[in-house]
Amino acid sequence: MATTFCVGAAVATLVAITWGTAGCFFDDPAPPKPVSNWTIAEARSFDQYDLYWLGNSYQGLPLTSMPLTKDGDGVLHASFFYGEPSLAGDSGGSWYPPLEIDIQPYCGYPPEEHDRSGDSVQIRGVNGYVERPSSREAYLVLWTGDSAINLRTWKSELDIEKAARDIFPIREDSGTTLQRFPAPTRTEC
Repeated sequence: MATTFCVGAAVATLVAITWGTAGCFFDDPAPPKPVSNWTIAEARSFDQYDLYWLGNSYQGLPLTSMPLTKDGDGVLHASFFYGEPSLAGDSGGSWYPPLEIDIQPYCGYPPEEHDRSGDSVQIRGVNGYVERPSSREAYLVLWTGDSAINLRTWKSELDIEKAARDIFPIREDSGTTLQRFPAPTRTEC
């Protein structure tokens, strides 16, 4: 009986060691495949509110995804993801690209709803707010014309304020001289 116990304990120990060390040799799970449910041509003809982006690439990061989604309140968001996503948290966490631009209609997130956290900034003539939770993560929101624009950097050394200054209307060519942003449209929301 002692022999059976010893053999069982040895097998259990071997299994535990094998499973424990196997985790050392496996990387994080593979990132999800980029999802784009519309094309650049469709984004250029979008007329519900103004869209801004950084072109097909930005500072070496390719445009990897262009989702058009509705949030829980039914507000339509157009997003542009630059670079390969990386995992935030454990294997059940979310995946974030190094740079994300998320645009929604002005009334979907008017300045009055922003909690005014972060530092106020002015980007090409319009007001916004920037937060920097760490040296490799930042959030910036600004309002221009009929759009609310949110930028996020994640695990990146990118300067989020520079990225915000560099965005341009998707209907324009990337070589266009950047102008002041139009003032936010003060409409009844």
